[in-house]
Formats: sequence, C-alpha cells, structure tokens
Amino acid sequence: MKKLLLFILLPLFVHSQGVINRKLRKALNQLDSNQIKAHVAYLADDKLKGRMPGQEGYQLAVDYVINQFKTISLQPAGEDNGYTQKVILRKSILQKEGLALRMNLKTGETKTLDYGTEFLIFPHPEKTSVEISAPMVFVGAGFDRPEMGFKDYENIDVKGKVVVVMKKVPDSLAANVKLHLNYAATTQEYAIKNGAIGILTCNYATSAVQFKAQGSTLTSAGQTASMDEQGKVVGSISHRGLPLQIAGAISVKMLSDLLKAEGLDFEKIGQRMERGENVSTPLISTLQSSYTTQHQDFTSYNIIGKIEGSDAELKNEYVVHTAHLDHLGIGKAVNGDSIYNGAHDNASGVACSLEMARIYANLKEKPKRSVLFVIVTAEEMGLLGSAYFAAHPTVPKGTMVANVNTDMPTIIAPLESISALGAEHSSLSTVVAQAAKALKLGVEPDLEPKEGRFVRSDQYSFVRAGIPALHVKYGSKTSLPNFNLLESVKKWREATYHKTADNFNGGTFYWSAGRKYAQLNFLIGYLIAQNPARPAWKKGDFFEVK
Repeated sequence: MKKLLLFILLPLFVHSQGVINRKLRKALNQLDSNQIKAHVAYLADDKLKGRMPGQEGYQLAVDYVINQFKTISLQPAGEDNGYTQKVILRKSILQKEGLALRMNLKTGETKTLDYGTEFLIFPHPEKTSVEISAPMVFVGAGFDRPEMGFKDYENIDVKGKVVVVMKKVPDSLAANVKLHLNYAATTQEYAIKNGAIGILTCNYATSAVQFKAQGSTLTSAGQTASMDEQGKVVGSISHRGLPLQIAGAISVKMLSDLLKAEGLDFEKIGQRMERGENVSTPLISTLQSSYTTQHQDFTSYNIIGKIEGSDAELKNEYVVHTAHLDHLGIGKAVNGDSIYNGAHDNASGVACSLEMARIYANLKEKPKRSVLFVIVTAEEMGLLGSAYFAAHPTVPKGTMVANVNTDMPTIIAPLESISALGAEHSSLSTVVAQAAKALKLGVEPDLEPKEGRFVRSDQYSFVRAGIPALHVKYGSKTSLPNFNLLESVKKWREATYHKTADNFNGGTFYWSAGRKYAQLNFLIGYLIAQNPARPAWKKGDFFEVK
C-alpha cells in the first residue's frame, strides 16, 4: 500500500523539472477568483477616472496597490525604503513656428520640404531648440548585426552625419525579430552606436494620410518619454535623445527624389536590399534643419514590493513580476461615457499580480530566489515605466534573472491553452511547458504575430535590457461547443479594447479563467525562483546577450 501511495504522489513533488508537490498545490488552490474580481472592481471604478499617470485617479490606484502590498506583508523595495519609484514623464510637443527642413541636393537645387507631406520631425525630449547642418549618408535598412549578415554600417563613416534609412525588414526573419527591427528605437540605437547625429527614416508602408496625421499629432499632442533626474531620456519609442539632434521621417517620394538627385534609383535600391546586398553609400546632398520643442514634465510612480528568497545566496537574485497600472484616463465620450476604465487593460493583470503576490507571501517556505512585484506606470504611453525600471532598477541590474509580465489576460472565456510571447528565445520556454503541463494547459506559438504583441507590452523593456522575459496570452483551444475563441476575442477586442466599453459594470469576465491565469504566472515565476540555474537565452538567438 505504501508503494502504491508513493507511486500516486510521486508526480506531485517539486524538483528541477518543475512538477508540483502537495504544499505547492495547496498554495495554488488558495488563489481566489473573488479577490481578483474585487481588485478589478476597485481599479476600474469611475472614481479612478481611467488611471491616467500624473492624475488624481492614478494616485488612488497607487495608494490601493501600496495598501494591498502592506496587507499581505510584501517588503517595500522601491526608493528610500518605500514602495514607490518616482518616474518623471515628459511630454514633448513640436512647435510649428520656425519648423524647417531643407536639403541641398547634389544637383545644386535647394529643396525646402513641406512638413506633414514630405517630412516629419519628432520633438526632441532633451533640447528645446535645435539647429543642425550636416552631411547625409544612406544606410539602407540601417541595421548593424554583422553576425546575422546585417552590415549596413560596414566600411562607411556616419560620424557627425545624418543617416537616411529605408525601412525594409527581410520577410524570412522570425516574427519577433522583425518586430524588434521595425521599432524606431532599434534603428536609432544602431545609428547612435556608429556616431550619427541624426536619422531620417522612410517607411514605404506608410500612406500619405497616415503621414500627415502623424505630423499633426506631433505638433498637437506631442510624445512622451520617461526621464532620469539629469534630464536624459530613459524610455522613448521615437526619439532616443542626445546625441541625436534630429530624428524624423521622410516620405517615399522625397526619398526617391533624394536618391534620384544622387544618380540612384529607388526601385533598384529596394530590389538590391531584398537580395541582401549592401546598398549603403555617402550622399553629396546635405541637410539643414531647425525646430523647437516645448516640454511639460509631470511625475508618476512605479510600485515595488519584495518577497525575500530562502536561499542564502540565491535570495540576492530576483524574478520580476510586472503589470501596468495605468490606462487612458478621460477622453472622447461614447454614448455619454468619457471614462476609459481599463478593466481588462490592465486592472485584470494587476489584480492577478496582487493575488499572486498574496500566495507568495503566504508560503511558509519561500522560493530560493527573491521575487519582485513591479506595478509599472505609463505602459500606454510607450512602455515608459518598465523602461525606466529596467534601466534604473531598485536592485542591482545584474541580479534580475527573468521577467514574467501580466498584461490584459482577456479573461472572457475558459483558459485551456496559452501562448507565452518571448519565451521561445530563452530557457523560459521549458519553464512554461512545465508549468502549463502541471495545470493541464496547452501551449501554442503566438497566434497573432502581426499584432506586434511581443513589443507592445512591458516584457519588451526587459528583453531590450538583456533579461529573458515573457508575457502569457490566451491560446485558441476551447472545449465550449460551437464557440470559436479566436473569433470571439477578435470581436471583443474590436468592441472593447481601448474604448469606454472596457469597464467592470456590464463587462464580460470569466473569473475562473483569471484564477487559472494567475496560477500559471505564479507557477512560472516560482519555478524560475527555485531553479539554481539562471534562465538563459538560447544559443545563437537574436536576443542573446553577447
């Protein structure tokens, strides 16, 4: 009988392969969907006014999370022995007055470009006034990864010059690599690394209407970046700051005209790029530009709590759980409702994180590594809170071993399979498989790679910082009869995502799925924290830290 009992219980023990023992199973069973529901109800309430960073409603949300951390006895892990980390957010608005860009073409013609039609300039997040006169260099797609065959900066001098980029990413690349290379910040970082002082990008996929609309946004709403105490950019999707004097875009026609003036053919250049040929070349044409930027600074906060690990050495390393607290605030009224409550996006993700933190706190024997819960600000503004934390963590940067991000679980149906965005690039894929198997969940690849979800949530800030990271989303599996989950999610998203309809009252929620989602994310983090081996990028992976 004892042998039979041992055989039955053996699969329930935790070991390095990641199956679950009875104590851990008991802890998982304590995850309470009613707690998740209560957190969402508060965070998505109208009195929080959509949780816009820098506004009173966001501060109410901050106070709520801090109170929850205190209630479950999470240790403060923010600044000055508190729970918060100050994040300075700067809105930069391009001023129309004095805005100019001219090209002195090789043909001898001086071409004054038309803003919103032929060129855009992103407002400078560090300088209020810029005047620049510089040579230009065409650098093809502007990629600099020689080990992968991307050699656009090989044997060409761009120091002190403005690089001109034709945005073209090879179709043969993996979806996440394409998304990363398409990110404006990626192209700018390659330019900065090679000494450029400016960049003009031509995106052949952007229509004239989109181009003009973006130009209007830059001079009205502007763009937001997170800043450090020295006034340097920490997170920005469009302008990395100094040493870039100018970051902008030119239309397809303008790039075609510029290349033609240099004796080059736009179409043939594109064809050569598709064949993988290096097309980079210095240009005789030069650039002159002047513009001013208005800055408006405001303060927001990340909230950080800690579960200290149980191992004398490993407790000095950290698994980081993140979820973004912010949403869109108050905006255009729809059917009389102007509050963008963000119940699913991302009150639900924060709610799951709070419940996960409670379970960690209740464990009599804590995991070997320490665990951080970082509830971040300004995700909707471009991953700014997580970018700030990844650059200026409240623990030594090299001690963060992995990030598990929780963003908009979309709990509108039973959870039976998942996609772990980003896990495929590292050993985290093995952890995900172990945790999912233990909870009887299927694992699928990203079902919507063109949606760009890999670069649109906070795990990407950690990936950019060289830390293995993932973000769990719903898969497609469902046992409900006559129910297409993917189609249902698509319809829900069209009606609800980033709209006033994303509220608690009258919203669609499947709370048991939220519980299972929280169990999975908890278990992934726990298994990472227990394993003495740090998560590692897969050898040869694009994101592997060299």
